[in-house]
Amino acid sequence: MSNITFNKSDELYNLILGALIALLSEQHIGKVARKVASENIFLGKWLKRAKKQKRYPKALSKDIDSLLYLYATEGRSGSLPSLFKQMYCEFQLLRNIKINVNETEMQRFYNTMTLLEQDGWFLSLPITAELDAKTPYRPSHEKEIFTTPWYICDAFDKHGNLTKPFSIFTVSPPQQVIDSLYHNGFILVKGLSSADELGNAYQQFTLFPQNKCCGDAAIPSEYLTWPTH
Repeated sequence: MSNITFNKSDELYNLILGALIALLSEQHIGKVARKVASENIFLGKWLKRAKKQKRYPKALSKDIDSLLYLYATEGRSGSLPSLFKQMYCEFQLLRNIKINVNETEMQRFYNTMTLLEQDGWFLSLPITAELDAKTPYRPSHEKEIFTTPWYICDAFDKHGNLTKPFSIFTVSPPQQVIDSLYHNGFILVKGLSSADELGNAYQQFTLFPQNKCCGDAAIPSEYLTWPTH
């Protein structure tokens, strides 16, 4: 699934929304169980009908075929339900994001970091400890946001524009960081996650210039709940 990409067009949004509305409707009247396998089968059959009946523009043929490929290869307990809901959430946050055009990306980023620092997050932007492959960075605080000199070097130009994908890492549950950056105009894409021998959980997030991102978006709190009726 990680090797398959989808466009971000209004047509694909309409397809995803149509499929999820159909699923919710069938669940509401009791025809589809609220189980992953049942939802997956329903969405797979719905896609097959949509393709056969040519309900959507030809430009979506590749996307529909990719979704049907997932359905065919993953079986009854496949990932179509979670994928559809993830894509729906991503469309929503892309459509609703608010950006203060009077501030540069650099100003918005560091303003967010200042607010998080005031709320108890320790910042290491970048970390100053000497690193090598045998000695990974170890945080000294329960709530921490850090990045490496490599990531932050030349991340912003002299005008304050983000010039390249820029990764930050969190220690502690990251939802507040996701929400705060989103409210300041950034969409985060989830990267690697790990834990060390002390139980510290790490999560990588990447910011992209002008939010022209690829990958699985980190979903802000207001989009995490999918209606069930």
